[in-house]
Amino acid sequence: TISYTQTTSSMIMKLSLIFHATILATASAFVPIKHVTTGSVLQKMSSNPSWEDDEVVTLVPKFKIKEGMKEQYSALLPKFVELVKANEIESCVHYGFVGPTEDGFVICREGYSSAEGLIKHLDNVGDVLNEALQYADIVDLMCQGPAEELEKMKEPLKDFGATFYPLAAGAVRTEKN
Repeated sequence: TISYTQTTSSMIMKLSLIFHATILATASAFVPIKHVTTGSVLQKMSSNPSWEDDEVVTLVPKFKIKEGMKEQYSALLPKFVELVKANEIESCVHYGFVGPTEDGFVICREGYSSAEGLIKHLDNVGDVLNEALQYADIVDLMCQGPAEELEKMKEPLKDFGATFYPLAAGAVRTEKN
């Protein structure tokens, strides 16, 4: 059984936590935004991003790992990311992998500021991609973006069976902060 003292002590502790959280929240509301360093979470939360035309070229390759090759294939994923981080800061908008799933699929999510950025990426990761294709097959490849950028990608992606999806008019994204 719970005694009166335990119940009271528990209630006092909860009230104390609520009181301190309220004080902290109230005090943080008065932090001057202009004195916050660039790139901080508080500054980004307080800014008002604007909208711009979406001109990102997105590539979404879906890989199926070959039987018994999961370990070898998965070991290459960090190499892709390292190459992107080392060489594509100006053109890569986002890059990462989903999976592997239980049934052996991996999807790469990647976006670039232009078709030229995506072509640079293909050159950058070409050797690792060729090695990865020993352990997995590309079973689907979608390329999405402005129609004029997709035209530039048809030749470099012709051997991969890519499907091209032009962005509909009016596509937008927030500007980079």
